[in-house]
Amino acid sequence: MAQSRQTEDEQSTQEPSEEHGHLGKLAGELSRYSVRADVVDGRSPYLRVSNPASTCAVEDVICERREFDYAFLASFGVHLGSSGSLGVTAHKVAWLVGATEA
Repeated sequence: MAQSRQTEDEQSTQEPSEEHGHLGKLAGELSRYSVRADVVDGRSPYLRVSNPASTCAVEDVICERREFDYAFLASFGVHLGSSGSLGVTAHKVAWLVGATEA
């Protein structure tokens, strides 16, 4: 079923979600590690993190609203951290893709 042009225009002008913003901040924190981190937009945005040194080391991190902040979760459901602890969360994500020691 084809979408109307109006629907496409409305979708392209939508403001980024709060989750998108928090994923972008996490990507910024990950810049100190030798990883690639890109926010992927869609129905639910996520952060695709990959280690260029390994073709297999890729992880998708999602962001969920919680009562007082936002939580970052690995694709397999493990809680990695919160929006209030971006540095610690970035270290865990970098470790997960093999870009740093524990």
